[in-house]
Amino acid sequence: MAPEDDPVGRWLALKKERGCLPRTIHQYRWVVRRATTVLRRSGRPTDPRTWSAEDARWLRTRLHDDPWQLSVLADLARTSRNFVFWEVGLPRPRPPRRVRWLSELQARAILDVSRDDPRLRLVVLLGLGQGLRRIEWIRLRAEDLDFAGRRLLVRGKGRGTPKLAWMPMHPALPEALQGYLEWRDGAVRRQLRRWPLEPPPPELLLHRKGGRLAPYGEGGPNGWMRILERRLERRGVEVKLSTHMFRRSGATLLERTLLESPAASRDGVYRSVQEFLRHQNLATTMRYLEADPARQRRAMEVFGAALGDWGSTPAAAALSGPLGEPSRRAPAARDGRTGKFVTGPAREGSRGHRRTLERGDRAPPEGG
Repeated sequence: MAPEDDPVGRWLALKKERGCLPRTIHQYRWVVRRATTVLRRSGRPTDPRTWSAEDARWLRTRLHDDPWQLSVLADLARTSRNFVFWEVGLPRPRPPRRVRWLSELQARAILDVSRDDPRLRLVVLLGLGQGLRRIEWIRLRAEDLDFAGRRLLVRGKGRGTPKLAWMPMHPALPEALQGYLEWRDGAVRRQLRRWPLEPPPPELLLHRKGGRLAPYGEGGPNGWMRILERRLERRGVEVKLSTHMFRRSGATLLERTLLESPAASRDGVYRSVQEFLRHQNLATTMRYLEADPARQRRAMEVFGAALGDWGSTPAAAALSGPLGEPSRRAPAARDGRTGKFVTGPAREGSRGHRRTLERGDRAPPEGG
């Protein structure tokens, strides 16, 4: 089929040229295939160049107003010079999910349930102890481990060449790595005895797929999270886990630990957390940290004692100036004759004083 006769293929080729990941291209293809299937079964046109406003409304109903799927179809139609979705309108994006952190009790329970499994223990330490992203877990290789220097090479995010950065190991990570490497070396030896011409993958985290060792895909860490959730449920702890929750919780635990240290400076604490998360902008790091009500309460108590006496009574505090000085404005009082609030005579030379001279001192009419 010629490119001009295949709008979907032309659109996907354009996405590849713009640097979309293969997994993203696969998701786009799945959305288009699902939409064209339901359109074909209902007798509607499947060519995005011929979609009408009625077809767009029908797709919104059929896809339950899914913002992401409809935005993909709208982009496909726009590339084909069909702006029907802009005429019909797209649903508003759903509100983002609430950012969650692990409590100290939940973190300790996760460490307890993962002690007997070397892979799970390694995954927990890479998330909580090292703050690695999902893609950094997957890209980690056995050759990236430097036990002599107690550091590891982190292959960061990026569509092309990932960013490389050496990071010191968590004190408990070398022991967990040694336990996992024993299992990995045994699995590699068994595979080489069976398939001697097939070298094992260089990635650190491997699993069996079709009898052979294979690296985890992007969905692999989700399986580890489900295993941890089931183990926690048997202990009576119900929590929905994610890889990024481990990263945020590890940063928060590091912040609290450093703030409780008597020799830590405030600037050094948050610079250390920024290096732990490998953020370029400190503002991004601050969004990862969980608010601490107890710390805020202690800060307010310190703030209350910073300037001494803020006023002996609530009324005096409300009428005080910016730094405890008495306000120049007199307290308001209600006029018994007019019922209005007055604050005393206007200062001579002020705008209010000039208006009073222009109007004159007019008394209200009798009986008013």
